[in-house]
Amino acid sequence: MTTTGQTTTAHPRLARYLDGYQAVIGADIPAGAAELLPALDRLSMHDAPFPFATVDDFLPEDLYRSILANWPSQSGFDPVARFVEGQPKAYLGNRKERIIENFAGSDAPMATETWNRTRLALRHPEFVRSLFERFAGPLEEHLGLDRLQDRDQPNFKLYANQDTGATEALGAHLDAAPKLLTIVVYLQLEGDTDETSVNRYGTALYECRAGEHDFLNFSSNAAHRTAHQVQFVPNRAFIMPNSPVSLHGVAGSQDGVLRKTLMTGYWANKQ
Repeated sequence: MTTTGQTTTAHPRLARYLDGYQAVIGADIPAGAAELLPALDRLSMHDAPFPFATVDDFLPEDLYRSILANWPSQSGFDPVARFVEGQPKAYLGNRKERIIENFAGSDAPMATETWNRTRLALRHPEFVRSLFERFAGPLEEHLGLDRLQDRDQPNFKLYANQDTGATEALGAHLDAAPKLLTIVVYLQLEGDTDETSVNRYGTALYECRAGEHDFLNFSSNAAHRTAHQVQFVPNRAFIMPNSPVSLHGVAGSQDGVLRKTLMTGYWANKQ
């Protein structure tokens, strides 16, 4: 593992990305905003069915409570749409989202005290570097994909997400190829939950071979064989570097249940 601010010859593509992230996105963030860094010492790392990690009590307790207390109003959420060549396409799932920050986007981030603290902590360069270096091998390999060769501009996105309804929450899929790593923070399940809800509203990880599925191609969760089930635990973070085999989804499908999560994505954009 490298230390903050250094690069490594073993993972040159990752080193370039992290150096670019430091310069473009990490500049001028106060050192005190690195409050999520200690949580990385408690990561539970897994290699199967693909690399991922979980960490419980991810957010400081006061921040976790403040996020729930300052959750955006229902009118601020929009259905997630899959975009291909700039056009919205059908999307499998009932998820709705609210953008907290898209660093490269044109809209101003949500900058209230709670959301400012949250977004700065999740995009702090020391936190990002330390996290990425724990997945250095998979990230180096992913950055070598042909479709990423013209994408050398780092980006950071943070969404508040809600899943509710009798249909699937989020179909089985691989993330968009330029999305390098995802953090999903499980916040709260509300409503008519039962003993199956922690599995249905966690994240299912599916068996998948390289080349078997394309990135951002959704299908029914029921069509796949679960290799590992990450259970929904409040304030648990599920962390996953992207790859051609990281097939995952959220079954949901319990009418009267509401799932609240944060989703952080670290991207490689075109200039």
